[in-house]
Amino acid sequence: DMADEDEVVRQLTSINPDIIIHCAGAADVGKSVKNPTMDFHGNVTITHNLLFSLHRAGIEKTRVVFLSSAGVYGNPISLPIKEDMPLNPLSPYAVHKVMCEDLCRYFVSNYGMNVKVARVFSAYGTGLRKQIFWDMHKKASDTGHLDMFGTGNESRDYIHVDDVVQSLYLIATEKSDHFVFNVANGEEVTIREATEWFADAAGIRRDNITFNGVVREGDPLNWRADISRIQELGYKKTVDMKTGLVEYVKWAENQG
Repeated sequence: DMADEDEVVRQLTSINPDIIIHCAGAADVGKSVKNPTMDFHGNVTITHNLLFSLHRAGIEKTRVVFLSSAGVYGNPISLPIKEDMPLNPLSPYAVHKVMCEDLCRYFVSNYGMNVKVARVFSAYGTGLRKQIFWDMHKKASDTGHLDMFGTGNESRDYIHVDDVVQSLYLIATEKSDHFVFNVANGEEVTIREATEWFADAAGIRRDNITFNGVVREGDPLNWRADISRIQELGYKKTVDMKTGLVEYVKWAENQG
């Protein structure tokens, strides 16, 4: 229970880990808008407890990789988005990720702890039962149509879960003076393109796609990452998005 700091200290002391990949936390922008207090505890409190517990236990050489989000950038001042650009969170979820990053930075600066931040962009892939492609699957199954938010001109930088794992492995094991890394492919894909590729994979006619023009609160407009830092560690894209979506559709159709 990461809400119990004493329990976190006991577990860390018994394990004495070399590497911690800190994936735990709330991860729903819409829910964070509706219930920001829950999102705060689901992100900031548990990150606070992990880092302070490491310090209390005297385990300060462990490499910690914290999963942040591209949401911290909001609507960036320009593309591609570099890690040193100003942050502009548009949702409680993104605000809380910034707070978690600040906690990480505090422990690096004040205690010399070995903490890295991975700002994951739009991850997708088999196993993900939420977010845009799961929503598309549900809509397609229920109606045969894809009725989407926004205009379709909004864009994201998608990365398959296999390549997220590759990125986290590199950040966790390679030496680097950088503190923050974009985890993405450096490719801007419009929501319209992504929806059409999904429709093709799911056997849905493209003329059954509509956009309502409404941008949801907390959703940024356009993203494309600068990925030079992660490439310096040896990152190479392994999954093409169209192929990844065909794989995802097959998986989703077997979920009932």
